[in-house]
Amino acid sequence: MSGLFLSKGLFPQDFFRPTVEFLVRAQQADGSIPWFDGGHADPWDHVESAMGLSIGGEFEAAENAYRWLKNNQLEDGSWWAAYRDGEVDNHERRETNFVAYVATGVWHHFLISENQAFLQEMWPCVQSAIEFVLAQQSPHGEINWAVSADGEPMCDALVTGCSSIYKSLECAVNISVQIGSPRPVWRDARQALGEALRKKPERFDRTWESKSRYSMDWFYPVLSGAIPPAKAGAHLQKRWG
Repeated sequence: MSGLFLSKGLFPQDFFRPTVEFLVRAQQADGSIPWFDGGHADPWDHVESAMGLSIGGEFEAAENAYRWLKNNQLEDGSWWAAYRDGEVDNHERRETNFVAYVATGVWHHFLISENQAFLQEMWPCVQSAIEFVLAQQSPHGEINWAVSADGEPMCDALVTGCSSIYKSLECAVNISVQIGSPRPVWRDARQALGEALRKKPERFDRTWESKSRYSMDWFYPVLSGAIPPAKAGAHLQKRWG
């Protein structure tokens, strides 16, 4: 799509409206948005759906989606991997990129709605989530992909997951500045994570087969900004075929 369609107020609303209405119908009474009718909801895809509601102008529904996250956040700042009908559907782990993504969604909604009160309301939730995630960062910069049910780190890292976290940390830093409570430590953590993504491939996929065969490992570092624009084209061309 061209820049025209992605500009605020200029995208084809009639084209997107059926999708927005589908999301409104799919949203549960508690605010959660499952994958499909009768399916589970996970924190990452739930936020993606909430972002669609924001784009479609369904601000109340989007804010209810984020309040579902706030209301179901665990004491350590995380969420379980999946929920269904108001209950935990997967309590085997808490995935760090899932947890961090609330910051991306909250910042996205603020940029569209300009609702400062919403940003203030969600700040404790975002802060707690980011602190949980950064507790899983190694001295090398990468971030463990998950924490087990008993709270033990699952010590390996994913390029795609860490790229998503890299973008979420940018959004979290922006939120902290916007509400007048800057977190320079988060900025430093993001810088270290970016260095790991760009220069330390050995820190990823250490205990399983490389995930590099998946396209997300190829384009997510560009999409998230971990690979800067000056090098992004060359990075994509390497595996374009």
